Amino acid sequence: MPPSPVVALESPRRRGPATAERILAAGEPIPLDKLGILPHNLDRLKSVVEKPYGLFFVCGPTGSGKTTTLHSVLKHLNTPDTKIWTAEDPVEITQKGLRQVQINRKAGLDFATIMRAFLRADPDIIMVGEMRDKETVSIGIEASLTGHLVFATLHTNSAPESITRLLDMGMDPFNFADALLGILAQRLGKRLCGECKKAYTPTQEEMKALLTEYCEELLNTAVFKKDAKSAYEAVYKEWVKTYADDKGQFKLYKPVGCDKCGNTGYKGRVGLHELLVGSDAIKKLIQEHARVAEVLATGLDEGMLTLKMDGIQKVLQGITDMKQIRAVCIK
Repeated sequence: MPPSPVVALESPRRRGPATAERILAAGEPIPLDKLGILPHNLDRLKSVVEKPYGLFFVCGPTGSGKTTTLHSVLKHLNTPDTKIWTAEDPVEITQKGLRQVQINRKAGLDFATIMRAFLRADPDIIMVGEMRDKETVSIGIEASLTGHLVFATLHTNSAPESITRLLDMGMDPFNFADALLGILAQRLGKRLCGECKKAYTPTQEEMKALLTEYCEELLNTAVFKKDAKSAYEAVYKEWVKTYADDKGQFKLYKPVGCDKCGNTGYKGRVGLHELLVGSDAIKKLIQEHARVAEVLATGLDEGMLTLKMDGIQKVLQGITDMKQIRAVCIK
């Protein structure tokens, strides 16, 4: 039996080529409010992660900023009297007050082993670097049902698809539905260079095309089925109120290119987010093994924004352009 892995590591950064591709800002967590999450999503995210127990996933491909987001959530929840322990591979971001353990498979320290050791010590919050097998997910569900708040990452494309993936792993749908707080899917898109981006007034046709693309995934929702024309108008009115000037004119931006951005027109990255909250309706669908399309429609009815919808709002804010959104949100 290996020694209990519950130890704080002194120098968690893995040396050598493994970290060459993973560049983080000084290994410090970014405050939750600075992640570029839309206010609508940020309020919902905070209310979900502040629950005393349950299971919350962040999903997306490698390099989409999942660990960064989870550490921002932990920073938001990190108080002197909260016991937070993490199992990561490797530990890349360090925080005061956290017990962080690095996976060492050669020594027999995999995610499942560390989580079992954690549960014996009863922390308030557990963060698991990745849930890739049935055993780890099962322990996570068990932990969340016994009063722990569990955070984990998943390699899936969208929030509704994650539910199907977890059920396909063989999870008990009733326990899983009880445990689930929510799933945040995310991507990173290129941000327009602030120095050289060029403002322009979009034509009516361009705005109409943008609106059509935005509402594409809303067509199966109750509001659109009832009266599509009014629903389109309501979305457009909301855009005008939030993003247009006093005359109702929108301002979009084009990439140009300068010395600061290496003549690419883009500098830095922006997060796109899709937050599915584990509401009673979603929990019922999980118990019924519902299809991804049903979970998506219910999520949208309850105010979820898909990755593309979130991205289009960031185009309207002037942060990025449609070319980048399509590149990362392609179906």
